[in-house]
Amino acid sequence: MLTDPELALVRQAQAVIAGVEPDDRHTVAAAAYDSAGHVYTGVNVYHFSGGPCAEPVAIGQAAASDRASMPLTTIVAVIADGGTVIPPCGRCRQMLYDYYPEIRVILRVESGLAGVPVSDLLPYAFDRRAVGQQVLHLDAASLDAVRDGAKRTTIRRHDPAVPGPVRFVFVHEDKTSTTLNAVVTRVESRTVTELDDADAVRDGFADRSALLGALRRHYPGLDGSADVDIVHFELDG
Repeated sequence: MLTDPELALVRQAQAVIAGVEPDDRHTVAAAAYDSAGHVYTGVNVYHFSGGPCAEPVAIGQAAASDRASMPLTTIVAVIADGGTVIPPCGRCRQMLYDYYPEIRVILRVESGLAGVPVSDLLPYAFDRRAVGQQVLHLDAASLDAVRDGAKRTTIRRHDPAVPGPVRFVFVHEDKTSTTLNAVVTRVESRTVTELDDADAVRDGFADRSALLGALRRHYPGLDGSADVDIVHFELDG
């Protein structure tokens, strides 16, 4: 279900394409909000050599404005034939993710039109920000413990880490994420049976029993002989 501002954005995109002289070179319009609510629009420029879709044209308009530092937060594309909302193509999905990883895209889902995070449209997306950088995903419930130093390790199974800079990513229930920069100081290999209460406390748990319970929920079927890595870290700054 759309919010009133999201519905207004759809209407603006429809007005743009309705105002274009019928032409098979310009068949899609896009409209986008930035973080302050300003609107940017664009139409596709079809050409056999690979003309741009409407979404990158709108991105370009935002980049050329005097508010270029404000990220785009919501975008929608509509097609000339009736002003129907259409999803972005694969190339545009990747472009939106690269430029504005938190942007929401209005499209049709089972219940009607809705705004969804662009990350939902690109599961296991290529993230150029992570190229050459070590990234580890942690449970969002552990964010405060990491920040205040109560959690100083993360125990991983088949998720290699090496000493050096790392970016921790905490994905929240609403699909937004928080990132923290840290440094992996050392990595120890143990079996699950060898984990003790001290390991549990460093990982933010009260005792070994609580730690093992969490590990087995995260890694179903984990047995005592399984090898795990204890990743020790310090926050960067």
